[in-house]
Amino acid sequence: MTHPGKSLIRSLLVASLMLGVRAFAAEPAQAQATQSTPAVPAGALPAMSFHGSIAGNELFDLISKSDQFARIDKELFGSPLHLRVMHSLQPTAGGKATGLLSAILTGGTLGLLPAVTSNSLMVTYEVRVHGRELVSYSYQRKFTRAVNIWAKDETYGLGKDGLEWLKSTAVEFTRAAADDAKLAALKKEYERYFGMETAAVSN
Repeated sequence: MTHPGKSLIRSLLVASLMLGVRAFAAEPAQAQATQSTPAVPAGALPAMSFHGSIAGNELFDLISKSDQFARIDKELFGSPLHLRVMHSLQPTAGGKATGLLSAILTGGTLGLLPAVTSNSLMVTYEVRVHGRELVSYSYQRKFTRAVNIWAKDETYGLGKDGLEWLKSTAVEFTRAAADDAKLAALKKEYERYFGMETAAVSN
């Protein structure tokens, strides 16, 4: 019996091969002669598109620095491989009452007092193949912050500590991805069909 995960990877590779052949045939011969494939780290996964529902630029920069995701691209539209980062932010049970009270106080003082919020943030990293989930990693943390309603917020509503924690999950994810058997199988299958030019990366 064929393993469903391997069938999914094979279907991806066949589709990618067909697209690659068409693109190759469409290129002028002169352009093909001068074009060179950039070297990537030996541990790099196949190229995939990227989307982040929060702090997308910050997370992209951190993830792309890892060997595994050196080939991710925010503008790789139509790619059958996709890395997406989704988040949910929910008020805690105690945070609802605290938030209501602080909102009343803040409103009564024309916003001179900060509003206090307590939330639970969950962020999930998913690698998807043809729209189907291959691997998923989730991280969660509760945090409380004081919000000045007149101040400009550059932390996506998370506060400084919340944003720093969010960025730390990108590092945790790339470390976990380096040891993930499913991602290793995807890389191995891709290299069997296409190969990849790699270069050693010095630390």
